[in-house]
Amino acid sequence: MAVPGTMGRVLFVDLDTGELRIETPPDEAYLQYLGGYGLGAWYLYRLQRPKVEPLGPDNYLGFFTGILTGTPAITGNRYVVVGKSPKTGTWGDANSGGDFGPAMKAAGFDAVVIRGISREPVYLLLQDGQAAILSAAEWWGLDTNQLEDQVRERYGSTARAACIGPAGERMALLSCVINDRGRAAGRSGLGALMGSKRLKAVVAVGTQTPTVADPQRLQEAIQRYREFMQQQGFFQVLHQYGTAGITAGSVASADCPIKNWAGTPADFPTAAKISDDSVLAIQRRKYACWRCPIGCGGETEVPSGPFASKGHKPEYETLGSFGAMLLNDNLESINRCNEICNRAGLDTISTGCTIAFAFECYEKGILTDADTGGLKLTWGNAEAIVRLTEQIARGEGFGKLLQDGAKVAAERIGRGAEQYAMHIGGEEVPMHDPRLSPGLAASYKMDATPGRHTQMSAWTAEAQFAPPGLVTEQFDKYRYTGKGHIYRRISNHHHASSAAGMCLFAWSVLPPECLPEVLSCVTGQKYTLEDMDRIGARIAALRIAFNLREGIRNIDIKIPGRVIGDPPLTDGPVAGVTVDVDTQVREYLQAMGWDTQTGAPKPETLRELGLEFVAADLYGT
Repeated sequence: MAVPGTMGRVLFVDLDTGELRIETPPDEAYLQYLGGYGLGAWYLYRLQRPKVEPLGPDNYLGFFTGILTGTPAITGNRYVVVGKSPKTGTWGDANSGGDFGPAMKAAGFDAVVIRGISREPVYLLLQDGQAAILSAAEWWGLDTNQLEDQVRERYGSTARAACIGPAGERMALLSCVINDRGRAAGRSGLGALMGSKRLKAVVAVGTQTPTVADPQRLQEAIQRYREFMQQQGFFQVLHQYGTAGITAGSVASADCPIKNWAGTPADFPTAAKISDDSVLAIQRRKYACWRCPIGCGGETEVPSGPFASKGHKPEYETLGSFGAMLLNDNLESINRCNEICNRAGLDTISTGCTIAFAFECYEKGILTDADTGGLKLTWGNAEAIVRLTEQIARGEGFGKLLQDGAKVAAERIGRGAEQYAMHIGGEEVPMHDPRLSPGLAASYKMDATPGRHTQMSAWTAEAQFAPPGLVTEQFDKYRYTGKGHIYRRISNHHHASSAAGMCLFAWSVLPPECLPEVLSCVTGQKYTLEDMDRIGARIAALRIAFNLREGIRNIDIKIPGRVIGDPPLTDGPVAGVTVDVDTQVREYLQAMGWDTQTGAPKPETLRELGLEFVAADLYGT
């Protein structure tokens, strides 16, 4: 019998041979990793040979749900795509909400693991416990909205798809996986990995429901925690505005990077034009992921004009990357870029940041009109921003040079362009500034997916974003010593939450004991906060071991000087700040039981976490 909360079934697909095989994971794998990228790391680390070609047949691609996905648990709607990142060469994962994760469970599967390369375009159908590889020849070339329309026409209104657009088909490294017409598993370039396999979509349709061990106690807990979260200020902001509600405040506080990380709030005084009420003015309908009480999403429409568009409301990260990073206060143009990216299957963070890189190269004279095909890449030029986004989406013109991200584009351009490419290990840096929340620097460097703002650490306490009550200590965020244990506590708790399938927004407004209590109700296994810490530590160690086996030590990954204030800004809220990354990293490693010289989990730490197979791999013991 399956562990409650799960379907007890993982599908293995070989696109070289067409073989389909279903496996029931051991109960311990579910209970010790909680699904999501925890279970994904457990599978891929054991299955995949080190140093495979990222876009080759032996790089596995996985779609994993969490134990809470598809259950009544608050925001139990997340799924994650995993694989070796073709952008960074490290462990890659990308998380998304919407309806697709619960639809996978309803189709009878907790996860799908895919290897090989199909000779022709295909899609994978998951339907009421059965699976099939089917031709996608007639769907190849469709954008993601068109693909979803075709899926629902063929399989009904309850069918859901996780798919790639034309950018993923071309294996552009900026590409991602899209579901629900604009929900994105955005980072790590995993759309390119999916495209390399000629896999257009995973389609899920079914009516199955995971069991719950104690449904009455679960409902009581959900009601209690729902009332708690609704009293939190950040919940109210998200419920009313979505993440667009924080844009102007983030620009003013210098949380949001400006002008390719070189500017200050004074350079972008019109941020209100792309924030909160301004965004609501083009919202036509609220949108919520599957059974989510927060409902941070929305559908927008600009009915006419040069930037007419209709699609998902742009999130804060999109407003930052296509707005503040480019000194662009034209909301309609940002909304249009968001739609272009969603339909093409592009990560909006990385696309906007890559365009900002190109704009600075143009400003510095490294790029000229002859390079850009006549596009005037001047700060705030909304028309040029939209046209360049369209070119990236189509892989045409100057956009073809940029479609693989800032790092690769800088290498192609040369002439000193590298100094303006704001990336960490190949991943464009997201819209949160370590000069304001210094713990971000350590997260950006030390998470197994470099440059990831959705990995939590001490920065969430610095930014007052951590779960209420998880951190009770008072500390100075610019005092760099003494925070290693806080980093560990927050990071490990979030690893457990993310793997289980909970949205990070719910995580941030719920008390920390919510997660173990709800998991206990769902699985029938008694969980405690100490268990969450141990599970999170296990997941963190396994993900970082994946990188080490690839020959990548996170301690060697460089952060651009601008991102940490080297040299410091001379104006604005973070003037004079230079972040001490090394101290934060060293104390985090000590708190985790990892070696401070190599960044590797010590063998005794691995054994304590039940990762003897990793200790044998890394140390031969």
